[in-house]
Amino acid sequence: MPRAQKCFAAASTLIILLFLVPNLCHAAGPASQATHSPQAQPQGFEAIQHFVFIIKENRSFDNYFGQFPGAYGATSGTISDGRTLPLAPIPDVVATGTEHSGMGAITSMDNGKMDGFDLSAGGNEDGEYMAYRQMSSSGIPNYWSYAQHFVLGDQMFSSIHSSSFPNHLYTIAATSGGVLEIPEDPLWKGQKGTPMWGCDAPPSLTVRTIDPEGLISAVFPCFDFPTLADSLDNANPPISWKYYGPQQGQSGYNHVSFDAINHIRNSELWTEHVVSDTQFADDALQGKLPAVSWLITGNANEHSPNSSCVGENWTVEQINAIMQGPDWSSTAIFIVWDDFGGFYDHVAPPQVDGFGLGPRVPLLIVSPYAIPGHISHTVYEFSSVLKTIEERFGLPYLTDRDQNANDLLDSFDFTQTPNPPLILQSRSCPLNSTSYVQFGSQGVGTNSPERDVPFRNYGKTSLTISNVSMTGNFSQRNTCGNTVKPGYTCDFFITFTPKLAAINTPQTGTMTITDTDPTSPQLVHLTGIGSLVNISPLYPGDDFGTAMLGNQKKLTAALSNVSNIPVTIQDVKIVGNNAADFSFADNCGNTIAPGGQCQWTITFSPTPQSYLVQGNERANFLVYDSAPGSPHNVRLLGQGTAVSIAPGSLDFGDEVIGSPSAPQTVTIHNVWTQPISLASIASVGDYSQISDCAQSLAAGAKCTVNVTFTPKIQGTDNGILNINSNDVASPRQIVLQGNGLNP
Repeated sequence: MPRAQKCFAAASTLIILLFLVPNLCHAAGPASQATHSPQAQPQGFEAIQHFVFIIKENRSFDNYFGQFPGAYGATSGTISDGRTLPLAPIPDVVATGTEHSGMGAITSMDNGKMDGFDLSAGGNEDGEYMAYRQMSSSGIPNYWSYAQHFVLGDQMFSSIHSSSFPNHLYTIAATSGGVLEIPEDPLWKGQKGTPMWGCDAPPSLTVRTIDPEGLISAVFPCFDFPTLADSLDNANPPISWKYYGPQQGQSGYNHVSFDAINHIRNSELWTEHVVSDTQFADDALQGKLPAVSWLITGNANEHSPNSSCVGENWTVEQINAIMQGPDWSSTAIFIVWDDFGGFYDHVAPPQVDGFGLGPRVPLLIVSPYAIPGHISHTVYEFSSVLKTIEERFGLPYLTDRDQNANDLLDSFDFTQTPNPPLILQSRSCPLNSTSYVQFGSQGVGTNSPERDVPFRNYGKTSLTISNVSMTGNFSQRNTCGNTVKPGYTCDFFITFTPKLAAINTPQTGTMTITDTDPTSPQLVHLTGIGSLVNISPLYPGDDFGTAMLGNQKKLTAALSNVSNIPVTIQDVKIVGNNAADFSFADNCGNTIAPGGQCQWTITFSPTPQSYLVQGNERANFLVYDSAPGSPHNVRLLGQGTAVSIAPGSLDFGDEVIGSPSAPQTVTIHNVWTQPISLASIASVGDYSQISDCAQSLAAGAKCTVNVTFTPKIQGTDNGILNINSNDVASPRQIVLQGNGLNP
């Protein structure tokens, strides 16, 4: 089947172009209202009176539908050293998520080779290879049923090679307004939960944005660019819409996109149109659906580590409500997942501008007029949904993205006999949500890092565990006790300790949990590789932090022979799209004696080319040897920057409320051979600053920022200094610490 027709130009290369050729950045900033009108409607399109846009979380196409018959899927994937791995089963719940940031996406896509998913955080944690996992039909049977009866799109791509926040903005505006990532708050670290991401956020929270000149800044995530909701409101007569999502204080509220749109969040439009996701099913059953609905949810959103089964049940409940209500005959439902979630996908995305497209995600189209059993191979992105709605109601395009995107109409047939409702049943979600645990290479007689197996009681009554038994070279401890209350989750922690006698045979085992649930016993299948050696450091590996261009940082890696058998080293190399910026040296021979160790010094030297391309660099240090589990690897990561900031933090100590402190100085040094453009230098909190920095900092030049603390509250009163520039590592954020005292 054909790949996406547009050529793939590496996302990283386009980041260079964002700096060097500003006019390529037409979609970077807030887009102006497009002047072109949508094309004429196809005959019969007026039958669709209601559009429902359901946005779930963090799954690639191959992760959910790679095994779907007839779709352009994959059941194996390439990793950074060129090997091909089968896509192993993925648990319904995973203990940790996999990285899906912008840098993670660029690393994973690796210039279109799609072989760097193991280098992203969580992609390969000591041989687990969580990024290289996928569901089968048994894991998400109802989603597969929708695909079999309606439309599955196998060329739907996320709109930006990044994470949830910017992709969700595309679902309402066909732009991210220049947003590159999810918002972050250095002052939030150590606190529970996730801070809000929009206009309700604390003032210390910012998000990385890029403007048409390539300047990357930390800005408060409250914007005023046009959205589809504005187009609907401005129509004559206005067209109805609602955004259904979690309410403030609930899980998932940070994904409510209109919270980031100032003229909606801080006006009557918010209370009129943004409502609880729990209201959607009732509106659908009662025939009260607006013309356009966005629908998201909280813990049922399928974002790792949330359950796919629970998420699928929630989606089924919403679609059943539509199908059982009076609006089914005039409704089109689009179900997407907002980004790839760090999971493997084998298709290189088309590159339409400096932001995307991002990795492929699933698309389901459910409607009486969706072509039954159709698999669409047309290239879509989230702006395609907006374009389809705009064409239906004769609305202007918002940006170049929706204007140039393919609409979804080739997946509809308005002359066919309408599809009848397909009422599906919710299913019982597995208690042992992690039914398969994969360990990597582990030295004989030594204990692996623990693997976490979440265990949740989805029932309505307490569950009693009567026995837990283990087979193979595995052991466990748990936090469950004898009783697990309804809705509660406990954890089993499994350790792999291989024995020398089994070194050349598969290391498998089973954890059996006997309990009072009707599905008892619960089985967890275990596998691992017993080896003669251990490599260190274990995941997350060697983190070199931030290094200046022209400088070096050094760390070590070691391979220890824990057996009584000599081990031969056959080859050592560094792989990954940033491998050239890492090097190694050792004083070992070719053999590691029993009980011996070989140690390597690894050097990180960020180069201008890699700095321009990525800034954040990943690679794998690989040792090929005669021990089982070869090659043994250490993950490498570092951050290249052209800007030296010193000191890295400021502590003003105690200061009387209302009394300004003595200023403290921060020095900014451009260590590169090219000028650096400074966008702004701004403080957050009860801090102020003055600087002698111009808009351009010449090669090798320095400038200074003097920061003053004037507390307004008693006690801890911290802030942030944001230094914004066109450096790839921008914004550089310095935490400011101070304590207010009563006069």
